[in-house]
Amino acid sequence: MDGFVDEVAFAARHKDWMVVKKLLIEANTLPEEIALTLASIDKTMVRKSYEYTGIKTDIVEAYVAKVAKKGRTFANLSAVFGSLKPGEVKAALLEACPTPAHYPIAESYFVKKLLEEIGFDPCLEPETLGKVFPHIKVAKPRGNFGGKKKK
Repeated sequence: MDGFVDEVAFAARHKDWMVVKKLLIEANTLPEEIALTLASIDKTMVRKSYEYTGIKTDIVEAYVAKVAKKGRTFANLSAVFGSLKPGEVKAALLEACPTPAHYPIAESYFVKKLLEEIGFDPCLEPETLGKVFPHIKVAKPRGNFGGKKKK
């Protein structure tokens, strides 16, 4: 198409939150670089989407930590899901909901976080692409994640 540049672009701004992710696609751009940009956009959108729904993600995450058993095996996956008691899960997730109508959102977040806690990625993660394609650079998240703070 004349006048158009091939690119992947995502920009959002709301209150104090802003994100811009962009990749100019040139003749030498590898497909995995495009996949990395799309996976990064997806990760950002999914995380913020749950935050904007009004569910208390910290409550869901605390419940996940309580019921998840570490170990990335399908046997463990089956055991964890098999050990869940529907009434207990529903009660725990309803605590994270501003209204009962929000339950399906909390349930979706619970399943996503439970899979992640066990060691399975429910979506294509930038880190996974970095392992499979070591020649592409995965951007590190900004901020202090356990390191010493500057004084």
